[in-house]
Amino acid sequence: MARTVTVSQRELKRAAAAAYEGKAIRVMLCNVGTSGNTAESTVAAWQAVEVSGNGYARFSGTVGTGAWDGTAAAYVLPDIDAAFTASGSGFTYDTVVAYFNGETYVHSITVESPNVVLAAGQTQTYRISLRTDD
Repeated sequence: MARTVTVSQRELKRAAAAAYEGKAIRVMLCNVGTSGNTAESTVAAWQAVEVSGNGYARFSGTVGTGAWDGTAAAYVLPDIDAAFTASGSGFTYDTVVAYFNGETYVHSITVESPNVVLAAGQTQTYRISLRTDD
């Protein structure tokens, strides 16, 4: 006996709205070093190894309202473009961390290998894509 389960577009929209829409998202640059931090580490653990100085500022934004994408068969939210610009002597980092304000755990991490060295006047932008699909 064959079975097919399909999650409705409206359920995917409901889940995305509850999880993401209107939420404050933060993106920070970090240096793992010997911390041992992983995607399962807390926001506080990541903040302890966050870059500082030389123009660095944590990105803050708000997730907008999404829409159904029939081609992707997913409820897609607007991309978040987190830009970082260095000044002074610049800064180095190896991990980009995205999280929602007030949450204990991070949404995701992006590991850079080798480390990124951002010199004064340089800008690096990271795109965070959020979606729900079945």
